Amino acid sequence: MSGSAENLPELTGGTVLIAESNPLIALDLAETVVAWGAQPLLYNDLSAQQQADVPGTVCAALVDLSQFHQHQAGLIDALREHNVPTVLTTAWQLDIIGRQFPGMTIFEKPVNYQALANWFADSSECLPSRQL
Repeated sequence: MSGSAENLPELTGGTVLIAESNPLIALDLAETVVAWGAQPLLYNDLSAQQQADVPGTVCAALVDLSQFHQHQAGLIDALREHNVPTVLTTAWQLDIIGRQFPGMTIFEKPVNYQALANWFADSSECLPSRQL
């Protein structure tokens, strides 16, 4: 985990989707959610059919966006339809991403792991107290 975070969330048992184009960042995020007790699911490692089924099986999602993010719009729509708490991460222009995806949580890259931990603690369905 590249960042340290105080007050780590306990995501015991939840599956977190990681849709990140950079393999090193994806690995770092995966290691982080494992350290927090969740199971990472790397979107780019899934078949097209598995990708279609993802929104109904995850408790949260971390989705990378760039200026060429059109291929992620369908994923974001599906996550919204299933009410999956989602963080969009980007190194691109935050104002443009914010206008294109109003109401979504957006973190600028590099992701601040304390902010991510706080987001999970405040809003994630992955927390044991929110799981059925």
